[in-house]
Amino acid sequence: MPSLLERLLGDDSTEEGVDLEEREDEAHEALHNRVTPETYGIDDRAVTGVAVVNEGPDEEPITVPIARFSLGEDVESPDYDLVWDLASEAVRAMVPAFEGVFVRHYDVQFTFDGDGLFEAEECRRIAVTPELADRLVSEPGFGAADFKSAMLEADDIDDHIAPVAWGDCVDYSSNDNAAVVTGAAAAAAGASAAGASCAGASAAGGAGGC
Repeated sequence: MPSLLERLLGDDSTEEGVDLEEREDEAHEALHNRVTPETYGIDDRAVTGVAVVNEGPDEEPITVPIARFSLGEDVESPDYDLVWDLASEAVRAMVPAFEGVFVRHYDVQFTFDGDGLFEAEECRRIAVTPELADRLVSEPGFGAADFKSAMLEADDIDDHIAPVAWGDCVDYSSNDNAAVVTGAAAAAAGASAAGASCAGASAAGGAGGC
């Protein structure tokens, strides 16, 4: 019998016709239009994958869209004002692209102290609930500073459950019942289905496959 992921992702789309690769590519293009490395002083940015982490009551995929920023090879301590600005832009790029998709949360990851999106020594994430993401996108006057305050207030220090204001990155591909769909845009940026979600852990924890 085909596994959950084989049924959901065998043709890169769900039975309801939601093409996750297409949604990812749309979000990737939107992020590239919103954020230029020169303007923000970063190395790179990409929507690197869509993790399918479970199955909903109607057999729809439960997803985690993933955006990633490379803050710079020589950055050891990130500028947190910059981090929240970038996280806001990533959410604004991803939410419209995943309209109608069952999203558990949005993962915005930051690599630093090393080269590129996938080779850095450090990787941290901001995990945003759909409710807070929708507020950022649709509520007038709710900007990056308000988003940051709401995230910090809601974060209960559990790094595994959104909202997470600043936690370790998660390797979704290591889950037995999960996989990462990677679209053409992220693939062109050098991503792979495994690499797109791997946790660029600190040297103490090991870099894994990043």
